[in-house]
Amino acid sequence: MGTNNISDLGGQIKTSFENSDSDHLDVAAAVQGDSVFSNGINTLYNNMNMFSEQANDKYKMITERANFSRDAHNMSNEVDEQIANLSHQGENATVSLQPDILDFAHQASLTVDGMGIDDYLKKHGGKLNHIQLTAVKNALDTASNKASDFVSQQQLQLQKILQTYNVLVSMINHIQTLLSEMNKNIAQNIR
Repeated sequence: MGTNNISDLGGQIKTSFENSDSDHLDVAAAVQGDSVFSNGINTLYNNMNMFSEQANDKYKMITERANFSRDAHNMSNEVDEQIANLSHQGENATVSLQPDILDFAHQASLTVDGMGIDDYLKKHGGKLNHIQLTAVKNALDTASNKASDFVSQQQLQLQKILQTYNVLVSMINHIQTLLSEMNKNIAQNIR
């Protein structure tokens, strides 16, 4: 091993093209592309797929929370209308929550003054006055704002994922350019 001659290694180092028993080129190995470039590109494509799946999942989550925020805001507006109607009926007037608001509060597990909506209604006899309706409205506004904040944070994370995805695309393009240059140089030297 004192020399720099590869033949001194006893033929232990062989490429996939040299592993063939015959004197012809192993086309299957050439098509598979077992080069460093192929492995690098394959790894980058796998990472792109992973980031693409993450972006799709994140987008679904953002859409769901944005819909929830919008629905909670709409329910808050309906409670606001009930408050306005109630103010025309006098100071001691009470009203039941509209069924769609009650259904939404159940689905969203809304808490008002630290209680679930059913417990809150039971505590106040099933009908709510102006102040109690305002507490329900505030709870709906809080739920809407929390969902909206969540959407904003997730959009930033989605943007980061997409930036990383774009970096991967650039890296693949760079590797392909290097591979093209290398092939061009090899072809020119063969002539």
